[in-house]
Amino acid sequence: MSIVVRAVEEADLPALRELQARPELELVDSHYRAHAAGELIFAVAVDGDEMLGTALLDLDAGQWTPELRNMYVYPSARRRGAGRALSRWIEQYAGSKGFKEVYLAVDPGNEKAIPLYVSLEYHPIGEHILVDEHEVLQVPKNVRPSTHYAVYKKSLTAH
Repeated sequence: MSIVVRAVEEADLPALRELQARPELELVDSHYRAHAAGELIFAVAVDGDEMLGTALLDLDAGQWTPELRNMYVYPSARRRGAGRALSRWIEQYAGSKGFKEVYLAVDPGNEKAIPLYVSLEYHPIGEHILVDEHEVLQVPKNVRPSTHYAVYKKSLTAH
């Protein structure tokens, strides 16, 4: 099979709820509501019937708009290209809406995500976002989360 990325549909919600890392936060439902309201794009990567992961494109992230957020590949689906596929789909969507760049914010201790982002041509811009409360932890449980996220940017026009 091959990886397909698309916008989340209402029919996907039961499966996505089962796969979410912190069900008590009900993020799948809140992200879908924001998606339905046009505030963000909620994308899912699938391989046949298997859900591989999700990502958001926040269309109202202040000075860091649009922002790639909450990209999460399920542990059983890692190392298969889902993260790259999600990122590319998000970037293409942003470009189709006239955006010239995409931002993301990442915990400096997220040693697994940062190499992926760098390989996808995201570059640190030297700015940071202070984090009072972590919606979702970006680091392993044995690593203390940072009090700030580093901001990265990818140009959609440079090639």
